[in-house]
Amino acid sequence: MTKNEFPRPRRRTIDQEAISHFLTSLGFQTERITQEWRHLTAFGTFEGKEAVFKLATTLATARYTHNEFNWNTAIHLTPEDKRPNFTVPENFSSGHYGKLFYFIAQRFMEEPFAQAKAPLSNDIKRRIKQIAAMTREIELLSIPSDSEFAKTHALREQISIGQKLLKSATEWASQVPRNLDTFLKVIEDSKDTLRTCPAHGDFVIRQMYDIDGKIGLIDGEHAGLEGAYHYDVAQFYIRLRNDHNAPGEAKQYLHDFYDLLSPEDKDSFWQELKPSLIQRYIGDLWGAAKDAQKLDELKQLGQEIINDKIL
Repeated sequence: MTKNEFPRPRRRTIDQEAISHFLTSLGFQTERITQEWRHLTAFGTFEGKEAVFKLATTLATARYTHNEFNWNTAIHLTPEDKRPNFTVPENFSSGHYGKLFYFIAQRFMEEPFAQAKAPLSNDIKRRIKQIAAMTREIELLSIPSDSEFAKTHALREQISIGQKLLKSATEWASQVPRNLDTFLKVIEDSKDTLRTCPAHGDFVIRQMYDIDGKIGLIDGEHAGLEGAYHYDVAQFYIRLRNDHNAPGEAKQYLHDFYDLLSPEDKDSFWQELKPSLIQRYIGDLWGAAKDAQKLDELKQLGQEIINDKIL
């Protein structure tokens, strides 16, 4: 049987009592410990600062945990005037628990902009324009080439972002009881011409916080130096629409983002956004592969994408 390259996340349960003792040895004052999916997380204080401890639960996950740590560092190496609308946690420390990587970073104390699957508040709806501006700031970031984040990504296997989108979408589509060939052909036809830019990789509203008027963005596990141009835009649109039942705000977000583009980028916006939208859409179908009702509910979105009716 062929091994899937883009499987569902796995996790290993970590002994929380042992972690509690380990945290004490680090000087971390623990309030609570949780384990969801592939990370164990502890909240408390470290060296007098509000902090979060994040531990990979498997060796396979550790590369993503380390990537998040490097992303945080890299963002703080960029000039603040180039990212006036957003920030990320400041890293405090890192190391290993056995062979598993962990880091300790700044904890954002406010509530996230939205909980998973919850409706958007009116206050957050008013910040959609700022989120669009933040998205564009990430795309235009100049990440220092001597940062660990940049060096690590330069060393990884060089596969074009178009090929990566196609491979993931094709693998997921093979597990969905629907014919998705028309969607896959769009990615196939564009895979060699997609531009790249920095990307957070999991750009969702439940990972955003108010930090003195800026937007604090957490969980950069999937951040990349050369993500597909407008990938974060596609992710944010899909999540607003499918997770928060906010099609109006999702469309407004696209228009607010479009207004920030140069004339050249406006001309190519839909052609560059569509392949990423399709990859994210197929990802949602894959997640609902055993739920016929959910698959039927997602059909309209697919038709709007394939027929160029999103904007």
